[in-house]
Amino acid sequence: MRIQTVALKRIATKALLLSLVLGAACGGPKVSTQKAGGILEASNSFKSPKVVYLPRIVAVPSDAINGSTATREGEALTIIEIASVDPVVAVMRARDKVTIEDFVTAVPGSEVFPVKPSDDSAATDSTKAPKDSVKIIRGDSTKAPPPDTVKKHVAKPPPPRLDEPRSSPPPEPPLAHAWGHKLRVTPRPALAQSSELAPDDGDENPESPRVAYSTRPIGRTPGWTLAVGSREMIRVLEVAAYTPGRSEPPGEVRVDFLWHWRSTKVGAPFDTESAEYQSLPPEVQQAAISGAVTINTSLPHWSRATLARDGTGWKVTSVDWAYGDDKPHQGW
Repeated sequence: MRIQTVALKRIATKALLLSLVLGAACGGPKVSTQKAGGILEASNSFKSPKVVYLPRIVAVPSDAINGSTATREGEALTIIEIASVDPVVAVMRARDKVTIEDFVTAVPGSEVFPVKPSDDSAATDSTKAPKDSVKIIRGDSTKAPPPDTVKKHVAKPPPPRLDEPRSSPPPEPPLAHAWGHKLRVTPRPALAQSSELAPDDGDENPESPRVAYSTRPIGRTPGWTLAVGSREMIRVLEVAAYTPGRSEPPGEVRVDFLWHWRSTKVGAPFDTESAEYQSLPPEVQQAAISGAVTINTSLPHWSRATLARDGTGWKVTSVDWAYGDDKPHQGW
């Protein structure tokens, strides 16, 4: 009886070793496509939304916008000019989701004070002869009253100071050759109460990096983050064994999958397929695309993830979201 028990143990051990060898030969540990999809959808990386940044203050120097009359004459910035320095602010203003106060300040040294006009020549009657022969008769009711010798002092208002910010347009005179703008952005109540709007702590988000929309230095005071899109799984393409090489992420399984963006309620103006986006001025649309703040809900994305064992389960160790961007899309 004891001999049979030992023999059975040896057979079980050989069977286990054989299953491991066959498993390695057939592509390593197995994860079904359905399970792999669930693991990906539950990961923090997949659930991270597409975020854009809505500043509280945007400081626009006088040389930030080429050929702008607003920076030369102190006029309010147009929606197209705002888009060139911050497309998020422009899109939200165009859709009436925020209000903007435009404060203008003259650039020091660019002031132009108008020349004081000369004395009015009409004060002297040129039609009167040097010696008027007409005599005024005493008692004549047409005689002009004697001149008032009491001088009246009229206080003149002080000239406006150009170093103080004011809402556009600025008063005149004096004038200036260059004006800086400071935009104060305030979300309207409907947006302020949205769960997609959150305070911006100024930290960098690797999933949604901040973008410099202009080559000129634009000052921004952080205000809010706005979630404009979330990922939605389409399907898993392939699950395969994975052996990481040097400098590659750890893992045992490689998963290729398709997904697309789904816009949030307040993110529709950033969806290039939506009517809210397509009704924006073309210059604002182009600025939003150039600034990488748009999403396309009809475009599938091919990404690649790696999974590693985590106790009795699996965890996502890396995701290359742009894996399939430069690859052919046949068979999707």
